[in-house]
Amino acid sequence: MLNLKSFRLLTKTTIIYLIFIVLTFFITARFLKQKSDRYLTEQSEHFFRHREHKALWILLNSEKEGDEKLAEKVKDFHSLQEIPVASDTLNKNYPIYKDSLIYDQEMAEYHLHRMKTVLLKTNTRIYEYTMSLNIDDFNKLKLELIKNSREAFSILALTVVLFSFLLSSFLLKPFNKILQEMNEYKVGKPIGNLLVRTTTKEFVRMQQLFKKMVLRTDNDYRKLKEYTENMAHEIQTPLAIIRNKSEILIADESVMDKHTGTVKAIYDEANHLSNLGNALNLLTKIENGEYNNIIQVHTHDIIERHIESVKEIIELKSLKVELQLSEEHSLLLDPFLFEILLKNLVRNAIRYGTNQGPIKIVTTADRFAISNYGEPLNISPDKIFERFYTGNTSSSSLGLGLSLVKKICDLNQLSIEYNYKDSQHIFEIFKTNG
Repeated sequence: MLNLKSFRLLTKTTIIYLIFIVLTFFITARFLKQKSDRYLTEQSEHFFRHREHKALWILLNSEKEGDEKLAEKVKDFHSLQEIPVASDTLNKNYPIYKDSLIYDQEMAEYHLHRMKTVLLKTNTRIYEYTMSLNIDDFNKLKLELIKNSREAFSILALTVVLFSFLLSSFLLKPFNKILQEMNEYKVGKPIGNLLVRTTTKEFVRMQQLFKKMVLRTDNDYRKLKEYTENMAHEIQTPLAIIRNKSEILIADESVMDKHTGTVKAIYDEANHLSNLGNALNLLTKIENGEYNNIIQVHTHDIIERHIESVKEIIELKSLKVELQLSEEHSLLLDPFLFEILLKNLVRNAIRYGTNQGPIKIVTTADRFAISNYGEPLNISPDKIFERFYTGNTSSSSLGLGLSLVKKICDLNQLSIEYNYKDSQHIFEIFKTNG
């Protein structure tokens, strides 16, 4: 699956607005430039045609009045010159347009002129006539317009960005408050007042649906919890009777002589079923987040106290325990959950440990590790934390201990890893960045 980077909705909207503004500015600038160029062309062409017609009319009238009059008029047009009929100049493509900078002596600066060269034909002669029009002011106006448009775009873009940040803290405030309510909601806890004041129809609809979901979830949770607790409670009574009856049979030597294995199996399975019910009930409560007394738990004294309490069991199995504990090690979770985590890991090490070497419990500032010597697993290490998945046939093994440990770690941003190295089963718990 692609790991796409996520953005806020308003950030995406702002980016889309900016892209739209850029495209709009580009298209508008192109349109204005084309319109201004077309306007300049039309206006200059109108000016050139007027001068061309006027010059031709003067030449035709002067030609009728005689050569002297014609020569006089030709001198008046400084850019008008007669072209011989056999000249190569006639092969050019007329009219000829070009823009040129012309120095203005009075203003002591260069001005941009548009120039048009045409052929004027009278009855007997051909003239080349070059006209010019000062377009410097118009060109400066066009460049100034483009410059101002860029500045306006920059101001508009900056305004949109700043406005989006201001808008995110105002317009999306109810949305963020609803998200906070969702994040802080715990199943089975009082929902309180979920009403967030807002005039945005989508946000009103969103919190209405959230409230319905909470009520429905709480109702389903209460029913399931009542069923689970009732079942766990009611099953203890027949199990207690079975255990009591089994103990009576165990005390009866005549029965035990004939049915030792059967009676012992009944007694063990009754205890197993009772423990299983309690473990499942505990796992359900952990998954539903009922243990939420989150504090910084310093593990040094708790570990020492627990090892002391199981010292006799460890000695009965001819095992030894080595402790290398750091005073700095601590975990952020409910203290009751840490005790469950510790008890299950220690119980697992005692159950499957061998006297090939000691059980080691090591803590550092950010690491908790427990290891025991033993034979390699006959199951895949990837499945060791799966519920009810065990690698032995012992009836005393519930298949829930490591699943409980994994669930506690997952719910408290802890990472647990299993490795088998140098004939040792090693479980390590680290703090994550989540």
